[in-house]
Amino acid sequence: MPRELLWDRTEAPDDELWRLQRIADFFPTFGREYETVVELHHNRDRLRLDAATRTLIEEYHRAWQLKKQRDAEAVRGRIRR
Repeated sequence: MPRELLWDRTEAPDDELWRLQRIADFFPTFGREYETVVELHHNRDRLRLDAATRTLIEEYHRAWQLKKQRDAEAVRGRIRR
């Protein structure tokens, strides 16, 4: 959890949804890395998201999935040679 998102607390609560909501509130300034995008996407129906943020999370998720797929294909291509 980025320290910048904890301005009103000394530490983040153990509640995963709280953490994701705080990140979502500032997405995409924070939370663009793969693991966080996957969690945001997975929990998007449980988070309070405006339409623009929901769309951004879906687009980032799609982009990460494509990157992972291309990376896997590149590795398979190198192994075959």
